[in-house]
Amino acid sequence: MRDPRSPHRRHPQVVVGYEPGDEHAVLEALAQAHLRGGTLTVIAAAPLPDGLLLRCRTAIAGLDVRLPPEGADLTEALLDHAEREHAALLVVGLPRRGVDDLLGGRARLVVLDAPCPVLAVPEPEGTGCPAPAEAVTMGA
Repeated sequence: MRDPRSPHRRHPQVVVGYEPGDEHAVLEALAQAHLRGGTLTVIAAAPLPDGLLLRCRTAIAGLDVRLPPEGADLTEALLDHAEREHAALLVVGLPRRGVDDLLGGRARLVVLDAPCPVLAVPEPEGTGCPAPAEAVTMGA
């Protein structure tokens, strides 16, 4: 029998970081988990909105939402989980702060230290910021 933490497990795990405003990243991570026939783990700095949580629960069989201990760094929690659980993909939201900041603070740290490919998902149009390019995948 295979070890469920093995990198060759049957259902690849997609991991996404969430804080308020990252709903677009969670939805993309959900789509990626569905495409891969995998599971979704949300490492959340705050509880997910009820509508988003319901959408995730009804769209995929394997959903795990984790709130790091109060005061814990979301980026560290995200990277630690991805490494420990051999995640297939990490998903982070990109804030639209401006053209000079291609990767936000958390996204930059995740890309630099991630143990797996990273999908950076920009905020959708209509947030009052310039339209971004499509999502950027980085890593192996």
